[in-house]
Amino acid sequence: MSGLTTVAATVCACTIVAALLSHFVTDGSMKRLMQLIMGAFVVCAMAVPVANAVGAAAADWQTVLPEEQAATADEAVSREVLLLTKQNLEQAMADILAQNGYPVKKSEVTLALTDKNRVTIAAAVLTIGAAYADAREEIAALVERHFAVTPQTAVE
Repeated sequence: MSGLTTVAATVCACTIVAALLSHFVTDGSMKRLMQLIMGAFVVCAMAVPVANAVGAAAADWQTVLPEEQAATADEAVSREVLLLTKQNLEQAMADILAQNGYPVKKSEVTLALTDKNRVTIAAAVLTIGAAYADAREEIAALVERHFAVTPQTAVE
């Protein structure tokens, strides 16, 4: 509201100055030129506060969320989503194998982004106990059936 008051006061002051100056100019071509100049002066006096108000509003909008921070925030969310997806896939892989009688000591999943911004499982590494070393093929078949990836298995 104070901005509107400032604009009104500026326009009134400029109009009064222009009216006073027009009384000092004699009739003729000089009077027309002075009226043109004074009209331009009043229009500029009205335009400057409006331009300042628009510029201040634009600066406030940029202060709220600059593009760099928005991009950084988007990247942070994307990283967090990928991390949670990786953890969930690792846990799901271990759970499915445990349900089928193959407890896993450790499961690791590597995710990859495709050309169309899709997330895929690039690789899976399973660490199993020595007692299940003979079941490597069955374990690989289970993982391939449920996750569409052939895992590498390590015996510990």
